[in-house]
Amino acid sequence: MKNGIRHPFIVIIALGVPGVGKTTVLKRTVELAKEKNIKIVIKNMGDYMLSEALRHGMVKNRDELRYLKIRQQLELQLYAAKAIIEDASKELGEGDVLIVDTHAVIKTKYGYWTGIPKQLVEVFKPDAFIIVEASIDEIISRQLRDTSRYRVDFAKPEIVKELMDLTRRNAYSAALFTSSLVKIVVNREGEVDRAAREVLSVIEGIR
Repeated sequence: MKNGIRHPFIVIIALGVPGVGKTTVLKRTVELAKEKNIKIVIKNMGDYMLSEALRHGMVKNRDELRYLKIRQQLELQLYAAKAIIEDASKELGEGDVLIVDTHAVIKTKYGYWTGIPKQLVEVFKPDAFIIVEASIDEIISRQLRDTSRYRVDFAKPEIVKELMDLTRRNAYSAALFTSSLVKIVVNREGEVDRAAREVLSVIEGIR
């Protein structure tokens, strides 16, 4: 919108605890959207943060990001948000869709850190927050199967539950800043298509 309340393209911030299958759901959403001639671009906050952190020699891999000092994480978050919007502005037009794949809560060694602070929300101007959820048992099972990431310290029922609760609270709080929609999508085992169609229905409702 020209009034600055929103970007010309639709912005969806997709949230979920590690292992919930969020990335899989989003990839399927893009495939289904193509059938309806809806252009969706997914940008991963962690990828942008990691690229910048590697460039400055701050980390050696993605999982080290959450061990950085809090102010360093904030700087990386702001860099990533601005870079994502800048890149999306070059790729997307009115009615197209940007999905930001990120986390509402980051478990650091200092405590829990919000992944969607006010500063980021003001940059993204999201139309909606979509929270991908699953049962605690399914999430832990997926975490343990993913050998590409170090998530052993997440694979505990009480931690998963706490992260899920905090994700909901943070999303609802962040949505207040820009009057954004909040939608919870459950990603049950073997039902990725159903979850992806729910995400797509939100996008169609906004368009």
